[in-house]
Amino acid sequence: MELSQNERLTLVKYALSVLDGWGASNQQTEAILELSQEQHARLKVTPATVPVGPSTFERVHLIVEIDGLLRTAFESSHFINNFINVRNNSNTFNGYAPIEHIEHGDLTSIKRLKQCVQEMARTAEKERDQSPW
Repeated sequence: MELSQNERLTLVKYALSVLDGWGASNQQTEAILELSQEQHARLKVTPATVPVGPSTFERVHLIVEIDGLLRTAFESSHFINNFINVRNNSNTFNGYAPIEHIEHGDLTSIKRLKQCVQEMARTAEKERDQSPW
């Protein structure tokens, strides 16, 4: 199903909001979403006039998915921001915070973060299903 321009724009604005909530700098946001400084600035002022290419939209979609999975894995935005910004010694992150892991905009790193968070969300759902409360 093809999304309308309005729906695409809503997702882009949501992804920008998510990255802002994670504390991503402008430079990190631009790299993660593959935006130029000009595109990023224009998205903040007149978003409807900014064309969003397929690569950027794929990244937007991944960030939106990661956010949803994090909301499944954690009960509070505090824990989400903690996870995203605290250094992690797992094999996936090798001592880097997840935001540092994706800050250079490498698509494979963003997809790896999604896989990691997907597993965390599955585990959290299983634990909730098994809880007597």
